[in-house]
Amino acid sequence: MTRIYNRTFTIIMLAGLLLTMATSPAPAYPPDPDNAALLYYQGFLSLPQLSEEARVHIGEVARGKITPDDQVRQDIGKSAGMIHFAEAATKVPACNWGLQFSEGFDALMPQMAQMRFMAFVLVADARVRAADGDYRGALERCLLTEAFARHIGDDTFISYLVSISVRALAYKCIQEVTAQASGDTELLQWLKSELSKSPIKTLSPIRPLKFETEIVTELMQMKNIEKLARALGGSDEKKTAEIVSKADAKILQKARQIYTERMNSMLTVLNTPMPYEQAYSQLTKLANDLDPNDPASAAAGAFIPALNKMLSQKTWVETQANAINAAIEILLARAKTGRLPDELPAGLPKDVFSGEDFEYEKTKDGFVLRCRGKDLDNDEIHQYEFKVKK
Repeated sequence: MTRIYNRTFTIIMLAGLLLTMATSPAPAYPPDPDNAALLYYQGFLSLPQLSEEARVHIGEVARGKITPDDQVRQDIGKSAGMIHFAEAATKVPACNWGLQFSEGFDALMPQMAQMRFMAFVLVADARVRAADGDYRGALERCLLTEAFARHIGDDTFISYLVSISVRALAYKCIQEVTAQASGDTELLQWLKSELSKSPIKTLSPIRPLKFETEIVTELMQMKNIEKLARALGGSDEKKTAEIVSKADAKILQKARQIYTERMNSMLTVLNTPMPYEQAYSQLTKLANDLDPNDPASAAAGAFIPALNKMLSQKTWVETQANAINAAIEILLARAKTGRLPDELPAGLPKDVFSGEDFEYEKTKDGFVLRCRGKDLDNDEIHQYEFKVKK
């Protein structure tokens, strides 16, 4: 009888334990970071101590200037921890870098240099994968880099410019890998779908320029004259002291007025849909049409950014993205017929410099998409070559 009782008791206890385990709450440890920047910062800390020569070498591979070799493969292998954190970070929607906006132009942003090198490592890894025939893996690295560019953001004007350059680096690699993988229809369809999920125009210079306008107008006050002098004089102590000694409230008031009017006019141009050439011309005039002999105009002009150059960079990277999407459609058409089309198919993304279709030219190695409008800042007609595997 005692044995039966003990067995019954044991069964009841085991059943209760199993029930408790089945209904136990989720693990008590904290959740993963909900701010991508925290993961990127850990990635920066995980970067290996590489020589300057090695860092330059990785950058050259990333830009496609040299082919991957054993040394770059080893250095990329040492960067596995950084890549791991970057992969995790791009899956987190929010990214707040923790900038000290209250410090204005005195705010330190050491992460910018790390951002550039992280992008080089990611794209160099993509080129290593492509060299090994892993085109899907290469494109995944490029898309990760493009997602990283969006996370770099538009909190400041410099971060916006860095995001453009990182995105351009990724697109150049995508362009070349797409041509190498031109015979893989399934991969092209996948890439088309992935690119459609990452719109190029998610970042804008408008937001950081509004912040910058507020910072500069606050700086152009007598109470901040020493900060203003340092901003204008740089490391030249004699020039800085001269600016402080000659400071005048009326001149600063006029400088604020000129600066605010010019910046508002520039923002209006950027906010108004118009052809690239027209916008470039208006921005150039607004940036340069100032009297250098007038102290107020000179002070205002020192803080007015070259938004015409920025517009060219923005237009260039948008055109680069459109060229890739157009090329994918051309390659998909080739997959169906077995040959490249004789003419550019209708309805493809356009050259943003001109607002027209790309000029399409078949070559012995593949095809070229050429812009019809000129990059006025570089005095250049951009073209995008796709060397198609036979």
